[in-house]
Amino acid sequence: MSRAIQRAIITAVARAEDGVTYSSRHGARCPMCGQRLRVTVTKPWDGAARVRWHRCQNPGCVLAGMGKAVKSVEMEG
Repeated sequence: MSRAIQRAIITAVARAEDGVTYSSRHGARCPMCGQRLRVTVTKPWDGAARVRWHRCQNPGCVLAGMGKAVKSVEMEG
């Protein structure tokens, strides 16, 4: 595997683990390909924040290809 591919995979995993913003109106977007993510797990509210886990459905996305979950955080208000 080339170094460029390895760096792309490392970047994709880091972005998925860092998380994205979730809004009740727009949902969450994949940090790699920009497509809307499907919710797989919704955690209960913890104070003013709620964490969800998603999967990208885009067959061309590196995160979808790896089956990597993406974290999102929704803030109350």
